[in-house]
Amino acid sequence: MFIVFSVLIVITSIFLILIVLVQNSKGGGLASNFAGSNQVMGVRKTTDFLEKATWYLAIAVVVFSLAASLTIPSNEIKKESKILDKVENAVDPSVIPPNMPVQEVNKTTTNPDEEKK
Repeated sequence: MFIVFSVLIVITSIFLILIVLVQNSKGGGLASNFAGSNQVMGVRKTTDFLEKATWYLAIAVVVFSLAASLTIPSNEIKKESKILDKVENAVDPSVIPPNMPVQEVNKTTTNPDEEKK
C-alpha cells in the first residue's frame, strides 16, 4: 500500500508542477491564449479552474503523504543499529566493584625538551 501512495504522490506532484507552470501571476499564461470572442470558457473561468486545480492537487499531495506515512511497513521501522545494541548492553560503571584491579597504563612518555638535555 505504501508503494501505491508513493506512486500517487509522484503523479500528483507532476500534475501540480504542470498546473503551476501554466499559470502566470500577472494574468498571462494559458488564460491569455483564450482571449478570442468565440470561446467556450472565458479567461476568468480558466484562471479559476487553474487556481482550484492547484489547491486540490496540493491538498491531495498532503493527504497522500500522510496516508503513506501511516502505511510504512513495520519491518523497515524496527531495524536496530549496532550502536544502539552496544548502548543497551553497556555495563554500568557504578555496578563494578571498587576493589576490582584496574589495568595500569605505561606512564613513560618522552618529552622533546628532556631529550635535548
